[in-house]
This record gives sequence, C-alpha cells and structure tokens, in this order.
Amino acid sequence: MVHKEIVIIGAGQCGLASGRLLQKKNKDFLILEKNKHVGDNWRKRYDSLSLFTPAELSSLPELPMAISPKSRPKKNQIADYFDRYVDHFELPVSVNEEVRSISKENGVFTIKTSLQEYTAEKVIHAAGYCEKPFYPEWVFDLNIPFIHSSDYKSPLSIKGKKILLVGTGNSAAQIGAELTKYFSVDWSTNRKPNFSSLHLLGRNILTIAKKLGHLEKPASEKTIKKGEAIYLFDDLKKQLKKAKRKKQVLKADGSSITFEGGESETYDFILFATGFEPNFDFIKIPEFEGDVAQLRKQEGVSQVPGLYFLGIPYQRSRSSQLIYGSQKDAAFVVEHIFRDKEG
Repeated sequence: MVHKEIVIIGAGQCGLASGRLLQKKNKDFLILEKNKHVGDNWRKRYDSLSLFTPAELSSLPELPMAISPKSRPKKNQIADYFDRYVDHFELPVSVNEEVRSISKENGVFTIKTSLQEYTAEKVIHAAGYCEKPFYPEWVFDLNIPFIHSSDYKSPLSIKGKKILLVGTGNSAAQIGAELTKYFSVDWSTNRKPNFSSLHLLGRNILTIAKKLGHLEKPASEKTIKKGEAIYLFDDLKKQLKKAKRKKQVLKADGSSITFEGGESETYDFILFATGFEPNFDFIKIPEFEGDVAQLRKQEGVSQVPGLYFLGIPYQRSRSSQLIYGSQKDAAFVVEHIFRDKEG
C-alpha cells in the first residue's frame, strides 16, 4: 500500500492545475487518471469539437498554449496540451488507473484503484461530472438504435435517414448542425433555445465578458439550471435552420415518438444530447453529502474533512466552466487545504 499526503483523482484541467499548485508547495501528491493517456477525455469527444474560448482563456498556470492566443483550440489540441503540461512540469500522474472506491477510517482515506491501494490524508476529486450519461425514462420504450452525445464521433456514428436529436445545449446544436448536412433532422427541446453570437465586433464574447467582470460573478440559479446560451459561429445558424423544431417528447413506442401537443413521428435513429448526472457510487463514506448542489454551495469543500471537489458546474463563478476559471477554483481548494492543516 502506497501512502501519499494528497491524492488527486483526474488529470483534466482541474487536476493538473491543483497538481501544479501543490508541486510548488513541495507537497507529496499523486494524480490518478483512468485513461491510457492524459487528455484522452478530450480526444474521445466528437471530431469537429472546438472550444468557445480562445487559447488565451484555455491555458493552465505558467504554460500558455503554443497557438495564437485568439484562436479557438480544437479538442485534440487541448488534449495534447494537457499531455505536454504534465511532461513540462514533470507532474506525478499515474495513467490507466481507475479509482474504484474511496473510504475513510481513523482520519485516513483509502483509495482502491484498478491497480493497487493508496492511503492519503487528503483527497481532491477532480474527475468531472461527465461519466454517467443522462437519458429520459422513455428511452426504455424504444426499439430503434440510439446513442448519447458522449459516444458521438462524426456523422458516421449515425444510421438511417430520419434522425431525432434530443437536447437543448451547445452540444446538441453543434452536432445537430453537422447532421443536417447528411440527414433529415428533427430537433426536440424541452424549452426554447437561447441563442447568442460568439463574436461581437470581431471579438470573442467570452473574452469581452471576462474583461467586464461578468464571468467572475456567481452563476444565477437560472443559468445553473438551463446552462449557457447556444453560441453561434461560422455557419451554425444556417445549418440549424435545416433542422425541424419539435416540442418536448412525451413518450416513445418502438420507433414512434409523441411530442407535447400530441404530434407523433417515426424515426430511424435518436441522438441524445441530454447531459450527464453525477455518479458518487464509489465514495463509500457514510457522512458524504453526495449532492452536487450542496457541494457547489460549499465551494467544493465537502463536509467530510479532507475531501474536496473540483470541476463542479459553476462551482464558484461562471468562469468555473472554463479552463482559466477552473484553475482559480483549484487555487481556492489548495489554499483551503492548507488553512485546514494550519487550523
């Protein structure tokens, strides 16, 4: 059994940022990453994905991305950058090692992984909340093929001719726009989408929002519940107009879908861009709150002493959704760890 002062779960932006901050404090820590390579969470996403934020808002502490600061990184550029970040700072990361359970006894955490066991004084969960796709209950009444957006790679992932896209966020819009080039697409949403141009007077709107201080404010309950606007760029708006808008789905029966208002249609394939739900099943600590909303209110500090969380949607501000903002959350948690220790 290996003992570490601090174990970090996940080598994404939150895990790497907190790791670099702990390294500068000469702490004994280890980052556990379940994928075979650092950055694989990004590599696995759909082929055409690019960030909304420019590179200048997509970098980790002390190492800018090696591309134009105003360009929007593609998903593989982010993945390779994270890999380079680990090499550059020689961060201690163990890849291909999945955490199976976390327990706590006599003030010490035990972390069981796919490879071995660790003990630690502190644990930072920085693995994100995109591991368990959310599906509506009517999915069980389908007899046609379907996938979640987390499994979508390109239009080659889709079968048939008539496709139903379900979801209201940016992933739904971007995937839907891509699919309209090849399929007949209906788009079902549970509310009217809120659109916003990604650029204003030639500048990225998120860069402008940062300069005005809007991103540093806590997210409203409305934003937390409904998410950000759907950002329009390139030919996204033109392509989305080709998708036929549908109301919320009420029920499914085989290949037949009934929408609010009673309208029914049959489809060959359904793509769910319906988000994710948290999965805390591996945390075997009775007093753990197990509630994302409560953890957000506590700014990632669990009521279990020594257990911390990063990557909670809108954890401390709207910028928590972005790479530059997640490192500020990491700094908050790291400082909290040392305040606890001193206390």
